[in-house]
Parts: sequence; structure tokens; C-alpha cells
Amino acid sequence: METGSYDGERSTGGRVETDRTPLTVLLALAALAAIQLIHHYLHLPGTLATHFGFGGQADGWTDKPSFFIIYGIVELAIVVGAFLIARFAARFPTGALNIPNRDYWLEPERRPVSLKFIWSQVLWIEAATLAFLIAIAEIIFRANLSPAPSELPEEFVVVLVVFVVVMAWLSLRIVRRFRGPRTE
Repeated sequence: METGSYDGERSTGGRVETDRTPLTVLLALAALAAIQLIHHYLHLPGTLATHFGFGGQADGWTDKPSFFIIYGIVELAIVVGAFLIARFAARFPTGALNIPNRDYWLEPERRPVSLKFIWSQVLWIEAATLAFLIAIAEIIFRANLSPAPSELPEEFVVVLVVFVVVMAWLSLRIVRRFRGPRTE
């Protein structure tokens, strides 16, 4: 049985359809991250400035292999997490979802479309987080490629602000989508 749709989405019975667009974006970002890791591993010094204090001054250092292993694991976890969400979203207990007007939006006739929207937004959040980490890593790599990696470049603030704005926008989409029941 087909239910009402939102943004052209269609219900598929008891199964949760997954929006493939954020998954495709995540794969592209994962490829970019892999290229970034390989490229910079070959060019960076053995010890990296990895933490910068409030004033942007480097105050924490680590060896290159440790940084790249941890960074690679975090990025891989984000990508694997997204694909697990896409694969097992229908099995996730909907009682654990915290959306406005949950009971209304998860009634049987609205549930498939609502879940597709929720999981799509979660995947976009994962994609935005991965893009943020790639940008931050690039800033750190460039700081370490400079003759004296003592300061975090000003681009850090721009990247941070963009990330916060994107997260706020995605959150607002969820809240707006699940506001009170629509009267007809």
C-alpha cells in the first residue's frame, strides 16, 4: 500500500528504503580521504603538531604513524557506520528515535516515509561529519607542512562555522519535517 509522500519518497511496505545520494557522497568522500592520507603520509615529517590551543598555538604532538592510524580508523568508522545504518535501519528500534510527534509520524501509514527521511538525514549528518574531518585534517596537514607548524591557520574557524551551520540546518530539517500533524 502506498502512503503519502514527502520530497517524492515512496513507502515500501515494512521495509525502510534508503536514500542512496548520501551514501554516494560518503563513498566519494571516503575516496578523497584515502587520497588525502596517502598523499600527505609521503610528505609530512615524522612528528606532527596535532593539537592547537585556544590561541591557535601548537601544544600537542604525535608521531606520524599513530596519527594516520587513528585518523584512518575514525574515517573508516564513519563510513562503515553509514553503510550499517543503510543496511539495518529497518531493524533499529523506533522507540529509541527522538523526533517531535513521534507517535503520529511512526503510525503504520506514515512510518516507512518517516523512517526513510530520518535515516537519510542521519546519513547526511555522517557525510557532513566526514567532510568536516577531511577539512580539519587538511588544515592540520598544511600547518605541519609549513616551516614551523606553530599556529593553526585561520581557515579552521571558517571550517568550524560551516560545519555548525550545516548541522543546524540538518537538525532544523528534521524538526520542521516532524512538526505537528498536518490538517487537511
